[in-house]
Amino acid sequence: MWKILIVDDNYENRELIAEILRDVARCDAVANAKDAIDKYNTSLKEKPYDLILLDIEMPEINGLELLRKIRQSEEAADIPLGEGVAIIMVTAHKKPFLDAFYQGCNDYLIKPIDPQKLLQKIEKKLGKPTK
Repeated sequence: MWKILIVDDNYENRELIAEILRDVARCDAVANAKDAIDKYNTSLKEKPYDLILLDIEMPEINGLELLRKIRQSEEAADIPLGEGVAIIMVTAHKKPFLDAFYQGCNDYLIKPIDPQKLLQKIEKKLGKPTK
């Protein structure tokens, strides 16, 4: 099974994604960037996340800023760009997707979430899930 962190300030979105992935991933879900950073850092000491699904529009620290922080921490740990945790931006906004790629995201999914597209994008990055 994959290990995935869902970061979205909307409870229904977190629940929907977790339900879509319940048979293929163990998901942690948080509502803000601060909790996401804590979960991400804790995972590095245990079993790192295979993937982060990250919303852009969140209060206080938005998804692009969180993406930047994660990539900076990987760089500081000498993890080359492209070899760190896979990050897929999941958002209703089309406009900032170029910024997201520039900051180091691996893919982008527009809401409303299509379960098949979500699974395809994850499998494209991680391969088929193992049980």
